[in-house]
Parts: sequence; structure tokens; C-alpha cells
Amino acid sequence: MAPREVLIVEHDPNIRLLFRELFLRAGYTCLLAGNGGEGLEVFRGSRPALIVTELNMPVMRGGERVAGAGIELLQQVRQEDPDATVIVVGGMDVKNHIVSLKLGAYAHLRKPVNMDELLIVVERALERRQLLIERREYRERLEEIRRKSVERSGLHNDAVPTMAQREVLIVEHDHQAREALHQIFVSAGYHCLLANDGREGVEAFKAGRPPLVVTDLKMPGITGIELLQQVWAVDDDVAVIVLTGAADVKTAIASLKLGARDVIMKPVNMDELLIATERALERRQLLIERREYHERLEEIRRKSA
Repeated sequence: MAPREVLIVEHDPNIRLLFRELFLRAGYTCLLAGNGGEGLEVFRGSRPALIVTELNMPVMRGGERVAGAGIELLQQVRQEDPDATVIVVGGMDVKNHIVSLKLGAYAHLRKPVNMDELLIVVERALERRQLLIERREYRERLEEIRRKSVERSGLHNDAVPTMAQREVLIVEHDHQAREALHQIFVSAGYHCLLANDGREGVEAFKAGRPPLVVTDLKMPGITGIELLQQVWAVDDDVAVIVLTGAADVKTAIASLKLGARDVIMKPVNMDELLIATERALERRQLLIERREYHERLEEIRRKSA
């Protein structure tokens, strides 16, 4: 199981204690820091699996408060421990939001933070960390077994994990928005399937079985939530990203609880959408690889017995 220890880096003591109480109630062990420099020292001393850090706080090298100081902490932590998982909390600064994601933050949550969303994102961040560590360990283990058993068992060609597909189903009732999303994905090298509404989206999914669905939440007929439920009934490996307006937070959180991998607020930022897409497909691929590695290990055991 992934370690349930989180380092909270937040200059406001009230918010820091609020986060601490939230994580303690959820069964986490908490470490606290009031600024980036203190946060880095705590990280070096304890190596927690997860850091939740404010974006705007005193910089690590001094007391002057500047925008993006949390990015410095993110850079330093990721440099010292690539397995470290970082969630950044900030305001509506889109530039720093995207920069933090590109530098390796698992997520950027905007203040005021929805506590349900924070806990969901934390669980998924730790899941990703664990899956990446398992992938590395499984590959090392398979290579060791292969070296020891290749001559005895004749297993010269180990199974190659299924490669992630770059195909996406876009479900959006607004024609202009649908075409804009289509262009974003095509420009990034994805093959796209298009649907005008939820009902058409379900049919397109059943016919094409794409690994990823990007859907609007509010649509005539079948809603985005109903679409999620129906595609997962067909294929529980499919990754889903939902698009919604800022006013529909309740439904967005409901979709996360149901299993949507990410919620992107409209108007959609292209960089944010493509990063979320890569993360969603990565998670799907990691779960498939985990399953395939277990099956391969079992096959090797049977043939080596």
C-alpha cells in the first residue's frame, strides 16, 4: 500500500491546521511547514510520499512573498526524489497553474479548495505514485526471472505490455466547442471520434471502444454522469475526463467520486486538457500493465515449476 503521509506547506496557520484536520480524519499522518524553505527541510528529513503546497508563499531563500514560490519547492523536491508526489494549491493564475503541471505536479487545485476534491485528488496522486513504483519493480523482477529461467524454460520472448492507444471520444453538444476540442486533440496526434450528445456518445463508444472519453457534463438527453455510468458498464478500463462550468461544482465532484479521472473547467485551457489526457491514459496503461505483469509472472511460475 502507498504510504499515507502528507507534508502540508502553507504560510497561513489557519489553512494549515484546516488541512491537517482534514487529512487526520481521513487517516493520514501529517507533517507541517509554514514556508517553502521549512517545507524542503522537513521533506529531506522525512521523505513523505506526498506534498500539498501553497503556490504563493515566502520563497525558500528569503522572507519576501512572491508569486510561484511553491513552484521552487516543487522543482527542488522533484529533483531530489522523482517519486515524490506534489499537489499545488493556488489562485486563478492560469500561467503558474500550467507551469506547475508541466514541472511534474500531479494537480493544481484552485482556492478556495473543495475538501472532497482534495481528498479524491490525493488518493489518486498516491495511487499513481504506487503504480509507477510497481511498474519499475515488476520490470526488474521479470528481467531477473527471465535471466534465470530462459535456458531452462525456453521463455525467450517475454510478453510486451500493451501500448497505450492515442484515441479519444469527444462528446459535446455545442458544435463550435466540439470542433475546438477536435482540433486540440488532432494537433497533439490523437485520433478522434465525435458525438453530438450523450446517447450518440454511448453508441460511438460501444462501436469504437476508445481508451479515453472527454465529455461535457450538461447535455440534452443522456447527461455526462449517465454517460460515465454506461461506458464503464461496457469497459471498466476506459478513462473519462469531464468538462464543466465553474458554477456546477457539485456535479463535477460527483463525477470524480464515480471515477472520472479529471474535471476541466470551461473555457478549456489546451495545455491543461492535454496534460490531463496524458495522465488519464497513463493511469489506464499502468493498471493494464499491472494486470499483465501478474499474469506473466504466474505463467512463468507455472512453466518453471
